[in-house]
Amino acid sequence: MKAEQGFTLIEVLLVITVMGILFSVSYQPQFKNGFKIEQEIESLAADLRWARNKAILDNQTYIFRIYTIKESADKNKIPYYLYVKEDGRKIIKKKGYYSAGLILYKTLSLKVVEGDYYEWIRFNNTATARGGTVALAEAKIGAQKYSITVNQLGRVRIEK
Repeated sequence: MKAEQGFTLIEVLLVITVMGILFSVSYQPQFKNGFKIEQEIESLAADLRWARNKAILDNQTYIFRIYTIKESADKNKIPYYLYVKEDGRKIIKKKGYYSAGLILYKTLSLKVVEGDYYEWIRFNNTATARGGTVALAEAKIGAQKYSITVNQLGRVRIEK
């Protein structure tokens, strides 16, 4: 009688577990940083899409303002706002943050924003927008830039 050769379930699970442990130990931290920037870009794009939809529903113009400075020295985040103007006042409808370790760029040529804030993108109640581009990148030479472009029809697109 021939003996059947193969692996038991326990042996297979043990090998998979060891491989998983080795992979998690060798995982490179730079992938983690890129993932964090992608998450922040996705969140920012989602907020812009929200503003586009709310502009139509509320019959108001939503204005996007993104800052380059922190609200206070002890915070590690930089704010951005989506607001409307009513009776000459700015009413903030949504507020978000991005990491203070990132650099903000503007326009298609990706120029660094030199002022305290950048305010160009607007969503009108007629489903149109004053388009523009903002981008974020780590504060190091040769870092990849992640950009969000809003066209005149209000489409929000992420580019890497």
